[in-house]
Amino acid sequence: MKIHEENQINNMKNIKIKICGLKNIEDVQLCMDMGIDIIGLVVNYPVSVPWNLSREEALPLLEIIKPPHKSCIVTGGEPEKIIELAENLSPSFIQLHFRETLRDTCIIADYLKRKGIDVIKTVPPDSEEQLFQFGTTDLKTIVDNICNTNICALLADSRTPSNACQNGAELNLDFCLQIMKYSSKPVITAGGINRGNIADFLKKTGSKFIDIMTGVEKSPGKKDARMLSSLLSEINKL
Repeated sequence: MKIHEENQINNMKNIKIKICGLKNIEDVQLCMDMGIDIIGLVVNYPVSVPWNLSREEALPLLEIIKPPHKSCIVTGGEPEKIIELAENLSPSFIQLHFRETLRDTCIIADYLKRKGIDVIKTVPPDSEEQLFQFGTTDLKTIVDNICNTNICALLADSRTPSNACQNGAELNLDFCLQIMKYSSKPVITAGGINRGNIADFLKKTGSKFIDIMTGVEKSPGKKDARMLSSLLSEINKL
């Protein structure tokens, strides 16, 4: 590991970072070398997206992720399918990022907690998805109800099933800040974060846990070492 990479790792000021959408061993190793906390793989996602892996493709990548780094599978669908996938691949986290209802979330989180697998639940930004998943568009009620389940963290993200293939849709800061205000559990923030806006984003939100996918990519599923290094450098300047 290069000296400047070691310095970046040592100076990341308690901000946890998840890099998502990895598809190859080289990028998994890059993220571990750069000190990334959580390495995310999109597996069996119900909508066709360029980051999607089969469980067979995901398994060899998961096998090389070692502590202190953690693994996360981003997926969605029926509880039975998600639970079976989690038991088969044994990641550190399952991220529910499709149209899972509050009831679905309870079933999945309750079961996987007993298996030592933590669950992250995404809060959708649009009212139609909020109503479908939670029966209300009142954000405080949504957040309160999610926090009363066995999930470990919430994700505030601009990416939804309807825009899953889009590149870097920007997160609404007010939406993000409201979730952080109401939540009694950690909130991960995502949506269009890159090396050009990371400093401003962190200053405005005070976020301590960020999730990045397209913001460090040169093409879908292919991470760029220079873009990642530059993003970490911007964090270290704060």
